[in-house]
Amino acid sequence: MSIINAQNRKIEGYVLNNQTNSPIENVNIFITNEAIGTSSKSNGYFSLEKIPDSDFELSFSIIGFQDTSVFIASKDNQINIGRFYLELSILDFEEINVAAHPELGYTESLSNISLSGSEIQEKMKSTLAASLSNETGIAITSMGQATARPILRGYGGDRFLLTDGGLELGDLSQTSGDHAVSMDMSSAQSVNIIRGAKALIYGTNTIAGVIDIKKNALPELQFTRQHFHGVLGGADGDNSSFVNTVYHYPFKNNQITVSALLRNTGEQITPIGTLKNTSSINNGFYAGIANYHEDVRTAISVESLTMDYGIPGSPEGHINGVDIEMEKITQKFEHHRDIAFLPNFKTFDIEQRFVKYEHQEYETKKTFAAVDLGQQILSIQGKLTGEDRALGSLIQYRKFVAGGFYWTPDTDEINISIFGFREKEFNFITMQASTRLEFLTIKPETATLSSVNINQDQIKERNFYYGSYALSFFKNWQNWKMSSSFMLLQRAPGIEDMFSDGPHLGSYSYEIGEPTLDLELTQGMEISISYQKNKFESTLTSYSNYSPNFHLSSKIGDGYVPGSDWIEWGSGSSGWLYKYKMRGLKTRIYGVEFDMSYKADFATISADYSSVFGDNISDGIPLPYIPPSKTRIKLTYNKMKNFTPTLQIIKASPQSRLGEFEQPTDGYTLVDIYGSYDLNLGNGSHKIIFQFDNIYDEVHYNHLSKIKLIMPEMGRSISVQYRFLF
Repeated sequence: MSIINAQNRKIEGYVLNNQTNSPIENVNIFITNEAIGTSSKSNGYFSLEKIPDSDFELSFSIIGFQDTSVFIASKDNQINIGRFYLELSILDFEEINVAAHPELGYTESLSNISLSGSEIQEKMKSTLAASLSNETGIAITSMGQATARPILRGYGGDRFLLTDGGLELGDLSQTSGDHAVSMDMSSAQSVNIIRGAKALIYGTNTIAGVIDIKKNALPELQFTRQHFHGVLGGADGDNSSFVNTVYHYPFKNNQITVSALLRNTGEQITPIGTLKNTSSINNGFYAGIANYHEDVRTAISVESLTMDYGIPGSPEGHINGVDIEMEKITQKFEHHRDIAFLPNFKTFDIEQRFVKYEHQEYETKKTFAAVDLGQQILSIQGKLTGEDRALGSLIQYRKFVAGGFYWTPDTDEINISIFGFREKEFNFITMQASTRLEFLTIKPETATLSSVNINQDQIKERNFYYGSYALSFFKNWQNWKMSSSFMLLQRAPGIEDMFSDGPHLGSYSYEIGEPTLDLELTQGMEISISYQKNKFESTLTSYSNYSPNFHLSSKIGDGYVPGSDWIEWGSGSSGWLYKYKMRGLKTRIYGVEFDMSYKADFATISADYSSVFGDNISDGIPLPYIPPSKTRIKLTYNKMKNFTPTLQIIKASPQSRLGEFEQPTDGYTLVDIYGSYDLNLGNGSHKIIFQFDNIYDEVHYNHLSKIKLIMPEMGRSISVQYRFLF
């Protein structure tokens, strides 16, 4: 078939209820493994154009009906399947959050990672980082289990975005290692890591990607009846228990969603003993109401999360540890509308969000907060979306306040962003282009300055004008696929980067900013090649990112030397803390990722490998805080209908390529088993999920953990979850 005929190829038909013979509206209809989809009209009709010139699988999905697929082997240019019937089913876990507009999905980079349904459920831990830690190219940094934060391709902090439904979480987890990510994974329905040109829709600092989390919130489509679902479970590796329940109540054109969570985690248990002061308590509540009409959805919600957690003690900081209390309240207003008055756009969305975040740090067993941090964020984003384009803007105001023994000035921050995305298909290739332009003004309060280590004359208002640009290319031929991206990104320094002057008790550090920091520029390139035939699939990715002024907070000196200028004397329970100073370096971060899988009749065998390297070109030494190479092998047995166990082996290499003042870390091998069992109880959906981690109780150390000189990582642990849905 010629290329021209392939582009004009079309399939159409009608989707009907097999019991009532009535049409079904808003059925998600898409071609499996392709970014081609649509939804059925009120009369059940659908049509898809530009379908593949080869055989393909057509899938149908909607809440309340069984997911169904049909294999299309026709070579005709115009395919009419006539009437296609769907069978009613009990709502399943994977059907809770069905997208209302699957046809608006863009071509995805091959390096993207998507976890949802059973896959995210079987990998779920208490934190996002722990849940993702075994994925390709992802590592974990922590100061105890509560503060775990993901590292993407060697990048941490705010060099990748962490978003909730497309907007940033609004916490301070990116500013210091002792700040926890403000979410509990029992609330997550899916996690997507987005790279390439599409990432600029979310923000400018996306060189490593975007982690977008979708939580148990108001669904895009209204349910036909009330539903109650939840999860409860526990683990013996930290004596933890948790419960999270969600209730959906539809009435007329409205739907109320209410959820609550409680997690109680004990001390982390390692193969050589208990790591003291690592317990935590999470409490959360969510309530929202949505109004649904044929082309319009409006929703308002409020969410509260509190986290009380401990940081273990260290000879370098607070010997008895630090206790941290965090509270975040989030209010959202969302309005979605299908539009027809603009020819190239199909939907308009506006979202208003307000976040109030408070954070106190206490020396253990003391009642006075030594460090008090807080911020309030008000943001409004509007976005137009079409099948091959997006256009939007974001206005955000942030008020940062600091108290206690932390002399960073109170600061007001205003950010204005305009972004655009375009996808274009040519005869031989698909191209994506995106642009994001931003203006940021940072205005510190200078009337009551008390900075100790920063020249107070340099603490003044800063204004930044900058832009980020990206191109992505996609090519499919025979059994091969290729995706590549080229990015030129700029990132403005944050309040903490420039004006920080004070201790972070839990991170055993005294952090000093650099008020004269300029924009951080990064030039990035990525290329991925995938081969798929029959039951075999493999992908190889390489990337390289160069920055002439990489902002890095690094230790000024090392070793306990009385009178030295790299120690802040008088801070910490032991009377001193190491100083960390922000500076700009010329750097390069590069790496490779590889994965392969084979689906046999009885099992799926897969393996992946990732390795990342960082160079401090300015000083001619390796960059610090780079994770070691990692290999993973998995064997998933799929012969039984309701039971899917997986054997997993993780091999981490030693890390001896060290930055300044770093210590080497030995490699390790871990063996895990996890899986799920679906229960047939007649009413609703029920599932048991088990995780048996570190079966051989291996003593192992995480190179990116700040407690590796104190204790190893968690030992053998067995966890069980029970998920239900009515």
